Amino acid sequence: MVFSVASMQRLVAVALAAALAMPAAAATSSASNNTSKQKSQGGSRLEGQIYGPDGKPVRGALVTVRSLDGGTSWVSEPSDRRGRFSLQGLAYGWADLIVTTEKGDFLGDQAVNLPPGLRVVVNFNLLETADKPASWWTDRRVELPAGITVADVGGMAQSSQKLTGLEYWKSPAGMAILIGVGVVALAAIASGGGSYNAP
Repeated sequence: MVFSVASMQRLVAVALAAALAMPAAAATSSASNNTSKQKSQGGSRLEGQIYGPDGKPVRGALVTVRSLDGGTSWVSEPSDRRGRFSLQGLAYGWADLIVTTEKGDFLGDQAVNLPPGLRVVVNFNLLETADKPASWWTDRRVELPAGITVADVGGMAQSSQKLTGLEYWKSPAGMAILIGVGVVALAAIASGGGSYNAP
């Protein structure tokens, strides 16, 4: 049996297209599963650790989650001796984060997305900004929440959000990997030559 290069290329292209479509199908399936999780678990969960300007864990800090629509906010219990905090039952959507310590309020440098029924891990490194001018915040494109001025702020809470599992593959980095693998595979298929004789 003889297979032409063109037929082999079509076969591999169909297989590759199916493989690349699997994450999208899994995302749709996961979204429907997450809806049921939200009902049983009572919303999203936010957890992580808080580190001070010296790199050491901050004990007794509170994390406030404020929905971007301004309608709802939640406050964590004080962080433990390792700087760990946790909030449960958060509503789905985007929210601002504020870390409050004895040195004042530290604004999160980015909003966080709270997917329904899932756990989001965010770690904070606190940066004191008392010696920075008001333009420092503008240069970093950080919008102060309504009712808060630069004079009220102790600093910035630089955050790192950890994406795991399916959420990673839907992130820009994950999508770049998937697209890159697809392009390399298609280039390999297109550069093939000759025919293949099956035994």
